[in-house]
Amino acid sequence: MLDVHTPYETLQTWKGFFIHIATICIGLLIAIALEQSVETIHRHRELAALRDDLRAESGQILADGRRSEVASLYEEHWLTVRIAQTQAAIRDGRSLAPREPNNRPYSATPDIPIWRSAKAGARTPLLTKGEVNAYAEVEYVQAHVEAFFNAEKATESDLRSFNRMFTVLPNGETDFTGASSQDLHTYLKLLTTNYEGFDNYIIWLRILIGAELAVIDGKTALEDIYASERKANSYDVQKPM
Repeated sequence: MLDVHTPYETLQTWKGFFIHIATICIGLLIAIALEQSVETIHRHRELAALRDDLRAESGQILADGRRSEVASLYEEHWLTVRIAQTQAAIRDGRSLAPREPNNRPYSATPDIPIWRSAKAGARTPLLTKGEVNAYAEVEYVQAHVEAFFNAEKATESDLRSFNRMFTVLPNGETDFTGASSQDLHTYLKLLTTNYEGFDNYIIWLRILIGAELAVIDGKTALEDIYASERKANSYDVQKPM
């Protein structure tokens, strides 16, 4: 708060009055300039910190996205084998053999807590319009990643619930020897739905990876980010055997 004091002695002339007014004005201008300088320095530091945090978050998203892609591709391969086993059991009218071991690598689905916190704290206006648009695109893709991740988890839960309808073998696997043809058809549908869930999740993971690669590279034009997303989603990583 600026504090302006009245003179301690009576002004005797107009000249003294105007000198006093000029002194006050100059003092006010200096105070305002100092205040604005402090604010500018604070905003500059806040912007630098926000950019560093967002850059670090982009790196984490990229790492999490790639690990999740590898784990999901592994699960897709496992499901492909299990679907083929179930189809063969239905076709040949025989019991379904125990499933193969599933050693899916650990992974964590990507998240954007720093960007969401910046939005909630009204800090995004510190960024340029291009930066805001770039991170908003990442947020849009992230929403799809989360939606398909949750859908995939729901289908996995349905599979576990179905498995609990049957007895468990000594090794902990589900015993499908008493499963009827209708049971196997239900199981096949659940497996197929789960596979589709992973497939959609992988697609959007790759789009997210493409978006983050563009952002990390300093690109803020949406056309450049879209191009990076298409490129990331166009390749096909060989599924683990």
